[in-house]
Amino acid sequence: MPGEPEQSQSDGTSTSHKVARASGQADLFEGAYGTGATYSASERSLVQRRAKGGVTPTTITATVTPPEFVGRAFTIAGQLASGGGAHLVGVPVVLYKTDDPTNKVRVATTVTDASGHYQFTLRLFRYGVATTHAYTVCAEGRSKYSRAQSPEVLVTRHFLRLRDVRRTALAPATRTRTGFNLAWYELFSISLILAGEGLLFAGHHLLGVGVQALNIVVVAIIVVTLQVERLQLLQALALISVFRVVNLSFALVPIVTIYWLAAIYGVMYLPIILLIVQEKLNRHDLGIDNVRRSVELLPFGAVIGAAFGFIEYYILTNNALIPNASVLQFIQLSIVMIFFVALGEELLFRVLLQSPLIERTGAIAGILITSVIFGAMHSGYANGYELLFAIGAGIIFGVAFYKTKNLAFVVTIHAANNIILFGMPIFFTH
Repeated sequence: MPGEPEQSQSDGTSTSHKVARASGQADLFEGAYGTGATYSASERSLVQRRAKGGVTPTTITATVTPPEFVGRAFTIAGQLASGGGAHLVGVPVVLYKTDDPTNKVRVATTVTDASGHYQFTLRLFRYGVATTHAYTVCAEGRSKYSRAQSPEVLVTRHFLRLRDVRRTALAPATRTRTGFNLAWYELFSISLILAGEGLLFAGHHLLGVGVQALNIVVVAIIVVTLQVERLQLLQALALISVFRVVNLSFALVPIVTIYWLAAIYGVMYLPIILLIVQEKLNRHDLGIDNVRRSVELLPFGAVIGAAFGFIEYYILTNNALIPNASVLQFIQLSIVMIFFVALGEELLFRVLLQSPLIERTGAIAGILITSVIFGAMHSGYANGYELLFAIGAGIIFGVAFYKTKNLAFVVTIHAANNIILFGMPIFFTH
């Protein structure tokens, strides 16, 4: 926690910690901050007021519905109340995953309603094996009310086998697993994407787009016929083929403008948003739940992205997408690259594709598979070095999103790369 450390007594225990112990509240602060933590001035004041009886204790409950389930969604709900039975309204409540007691992972945040109730709806994306996770809920204290922490609750998700759904006759085929813990039809879809991009790289544009269109049809048939429960990964793979079909002109049209890019990527936002809504992805899933962290990471993202931009320009020596080096042109280029190209691609590849792949195959395999597909989508340049660079950049983007869970960070890296790549050539042209 922020704040200056308090001077310790001879036994190494802070004065506030001793006050907390004397008032019987040391367990609360040790659970929230650790036994060796130091407290800020406001926290010391809270402990001292509580020791004198000036802070009303609070309690918070947590219940899982259902505690054991087959599917993807479950709910953790409860109520925050003061010692006198009064409900607290509008108090921040934080959900933590406590699989590792020494490393609590913040999952989501909400506030209590008029009755002191709160609710979190979560989704688990790991398939193929039963998984159990531990969660606890913490409520922030106020000047007159103490912090509260719920008892730990356990959630167990059982693997849904297709014999448990209505189309039981199709279960043996769809349960078949191959490499990377992926189903045969998921690997088949990935193979079609890579084959289509390979044809495009070789100059067979129509055949390449035809294979991508075939992938869209195949995914639709699989979803309807096999009654597949794991939809996000399949739908994300289909969206990648849609993306290639829509932006086919990127490889065919000799003159590309920033307005053309805005139109192409603008069209892709509709299916991306629909899939996000359908999967009920929350702010944490999207990587947009920590604004302060985003602001801190932006400068690093800009520097890394600019360096990537110079490297990629050295590989492609491409033309600029703006007619001159005016401030207005650079502003327009930046808007398109940030809010259309970079944001759209990172939502598709890192949020919708990489996240379920990591849950299914592990971090290393998930990031590598996503990066190979991301790199292959640059086949329109017909440049082998560009493919290798794009795969490498995809790995950097993937690791950055996996480690920080911050969408703004990877979007900044991606956008800075593109701004340099498609803006810098104007200086060489003139």
